[in-house]
Amino acid sequence: MADERRAIAMYTPYLRGKQYELLALKERAGLLGTSGSIVPIIEPVREPDGGLDRCLNSLREAAVEVVLVANPRVGALSGAGIATSLSEYVQHQRDVRWNFGLLIDESTDVRALLAQYDALLPAESELTLIHRGVSSDPDFLRSESRRLGRKYDLVDDSLRQRHFRQFLRESIGIILHDGFRAEERNSGYLAREEGVFTEDNLYFREEGWGGFGDYLTIGSGWTEGGFTPRAVAIHWTYQPSPGAPIMIRHFTSQSNGDTANVGGKFLEACSKLVRFLDERDLRGPAANTMRQHLESQTYPGLGIVKKLSVQNHLELMAAVLAGSA
Repeated sequence: MADERRAIAMYTPYLRGKQYELLALKERAGLLGTSGSIVPIIEPVREPDGGLDRCLNSLREAAVEVVLVANPRVGALSGAGIATSLSEYVQHQRDVRWNFGLLIDESTDVRALLAQYDALLPAESELTLIHRGVSSDPDFLRSESRRLGRKYDLVDDSLRQRHFRQFLRESIGIILHDGFRAEERNSGYLAREEGVFTEDNLYFREEGWGGFGDYLTIGSGWTEGGFTPRAVAIHWTYQPSPGAPIMIRHFTSQSNGDTANVGGKFLEACSKLVRFLDERDLRGPAANTMRQHLESQTYPGLGIVKKLSVQNHLELMAAVLAGSA
């Protein structure tokens, strides 16, 4: 396994199962499949429905490996154990080889959770542990998860790698880092133009990881619903040059006194973005779609804006991995 960990280069974007996040993955399934190095992590936040099903089917048809979190911690399916509706959903998916993710922290009863996993989810599945804390029963967690087919260990970058040395000798280790620093209000991004999103793309190998992951341009924070904003902010990642860190820029509207004319606010932010894209000669499907909206003066809705930001990040990371192969 150690040789495999050195040989591969993986990227694991972590998304919740919201409509436009699933749509972003579905529409870029072909790109992810061509890359062969991107493994999305999906934490469902609503009852399994057509959106999740269509997304998973598209990714499967493109030969994209997916990790489906079986014990969500946010949204309608959150709880201490395996979500019943998810176990029922996957039992009806015939001839599918699953990779299930389990969220682990200090409070997790790993004996109860793994017993549930063994009883409720299909045999011959692969297993991913997503460590958000250090288990109080690490020896049992390591040995039992190995028996159940553990393939990946995702470790939050706030945790010390030494706590997981035994795990990482048996699996592919991935560092998971939240590079998105959220503001309480969109107008707060006006004072922040550019910052480092991650340097993990440069150093993950020398630090002994098989790959790296992030929460894209959404961040790890969770909010249940949307609202009409006073300001519109577009979050855009890019790499200034080969071998450089991944940077993030925030393009924010100016007329932010009230919630009126959200479409106009979007065009203000979009004009700043397109000017930057043109200055840097940054191209790609998501970037070109933003150019088209500005040219035609169309407002696609905030969900589509978020989707395009996520898709740009996926396009960028696919190109970064291709360059590091």
